[in-house]
Parts: sequence; C-alpha cells; structure tokens
Amino acid sequence: MKEWKRRGRNPKNPFVQLSKQLKNRYEPKAICNYWWNMLDPSLDHEPFSRDEKEYIYKWVEKHQKSNGGNIQWKFLQPEIEKEFGKFRSLNGLKNIWNVKKRQLERIIKDEESRN
Repeated sequence: MKEWKRRGRNPKNPFVQLSKQLKNRYEPKAICNYWWNMLDPSLDHEPFSRDEKEYIYKWVEKHQKSNGGNIQWKFLQPEIEKEFGKFRSLNGLKNIWNVKKRQLERIIKDEESRN
C-alpha cells in the first residue's frame, strides 16, 4: 500500500491486486478487512478509555432509536476521532458495544429467571 502511494499510483481496488500478488491465497475482501481493522497505520490500537466506551454506549443508544435498530458504525468512527483524537477500527467499536450488549442481556436473563 505504501509503495503504491509512494509511486503516486493508486489502483482502483488495491486489495484485488494484493490478492493476485499473493497468488489468490486470500480473498480481496479478507485482505481489505485485515487492512482496515489491523494494519492501517492510522489506527489506534490502545485499549479504549472509560470515556470512549461511555461515548460509544450513548451514541449507539441514540442512533438505534432513530434508525430502527440499525447501527451505522461508519458514522461513529469519525465522531470518536473528532472527540478523542483516536482513529479506531470499526470492529473495535462494534466489539465494545457487543460486550456491553451481552452484559445487559445476561442481567435481564438473570432477573427473569429469578422471577
């Protein structure tokens, strides 16, 4: 990726070309996901702070209600970067929410089983 940028040559879909260079051992979609969630040098891999987590919980709660339950994570990513100065992967954002969601579901299930 850096080599293409250095040469000023940005292919239409670099992940297809990378897949071909790797003799099709990996699907372009898998390479793309790995890049955007792990390898992109602009990603911050530090653990999420408590403030970031709270921001994610509030953001999801607000946007779930207005979008009929659908969460569009691509809109949260730039807001987190603007608010905290950290560019986080979409998977990282989803993981934070899904952990909280499972905790809430477990609490509800435990309360129902007690009654």
